[in-house]
Amino acid sequence: MNYKFKIEQSLFNKLSLASAIGLITLILGILFTERVWPNILLAAWYITGIGFSGLMFVAIHYVSNAGWAVAIRRIPEAMFSALSIGFVLMILVVLGSHHIYEWTHLDVVEKDPILLGKQPWLNITSFALRIPIYFGIWYFIGKPILNHSRLQDETGDKIHTQKSIRWSALWLYIGGIAFVISSFDWIMSVEPHWFSTIFGFYNFAGMFNAGLAFMIILLIFLRRSGYLPILKNDHLFELARYLFGFTAFWVYIWFCQHMLIWYANIPEETGYYLIRHFGAFGVLTILNICLNWLIPFTILLFRKSKRSEKTLLIASSIVLIGHWIDLYIMIFPALLENNIPVFGLLEVGIAIGIVGVTLWVVLRSLSKWNIVPKGDTYLNESLELHT
Repeated sequence: MNYKFKIEQSLFNKLSLASAIGLITLILGILFTERVWPNILLAAWYITGIGFSGLMFVAIHYVSNAGWAVAIRRIPEAMFSALSIGFVLMILVVLGSHHIYEWTHLDVVEKDPILLGKQPWLNITSFALRIPIYFGIWYFIGKPILNHSRLQDETGDKIHTQKSIRWSALWLYIGGIAFVISSFDWIMSVEPHWFSTIFGFYNFAGMFNAGLAFMIILLIFLRRSGYLPILKNDHLFELARYLFGFTAFWVYIWFCQHMLIWYANIPEETGYYLIRHFGAFGVLTILNICLNWLIPFTILLFRKSKRSEKTLLIASSIVLIGHWIDLYIMIFPALLENNIPVFGLLEVGIAIGIVGVTLWVVLRSLSKWNIVPKGDTYLNESLELHT
């Protein structure tokens, strides 16, 4: 059972064009406007989330000894390669950190007792050093999982599955903690006077939701292109159930964080939501809830829609757009004048670039290996899946 993916010239040209648009927009933005820096942070976190969620999906199924997803495992494995782009963009964030993070302004920190108390952690040196630590944890724990998956194709030895399970358990524990802490570092510290103990879980919910949506779209594309004929509607149904469940989990965490802060009514906490619940950002907040929960939840509520390519493409696209808006709401309110969101060519160009470069890196990784893990002992179980 040998299925090899090849990036067709027409697809390569489209992805190259999208990536070029993103790169040109990025360069022009760096030269002419400070608004580019929060956009780079958004792009870095978005792409990092796609890469992280791919291997998170693989690790969950290894540890739970689930066989149904084996036939589609190469796709989330390929998503892991997106972490390299996230790392490059996060290095750029360090260069522009003065335009994003209040705590990088030493004159402000000296006059602020809260920022002064957080300075041992929130300083530019330790911030920069922690970036390779986070990505290093994800890479050096995640890479053996992929290596053993490939080796099993070559040898068929079950020992590689056992080793992948052990590495996956470590990934879920250490990698998950690194993700939570990195979300505090990179996103929550944009507004360092505010904090939430469940902010990391909120980020995880949105990230994994977007990763599932990305995976579903890519799988449907591969089947329609003839590269993955073994993909059944039953596999899509299981993924749709994941997506359906995590839209509910996302809104649950969103409500928990909002409700606890509203009920406590502590000024330094409620200020975070005041600027997001009124005016133009209030409209975006409503849109955020609709795109990340209400609309996809309603679409996927029915069994038939979970087995339909068309409805899954619609729901998944909505979730991916919703995740972008969610990150925009997390990052931009404190950085824009007059609390007015701005959507211009800069945001559009970088968003196009995110799509292009992420797909190019993931598909390039996918083309290096057999698209089906033919040596896995659970492959037949996956192929015979019936829901």
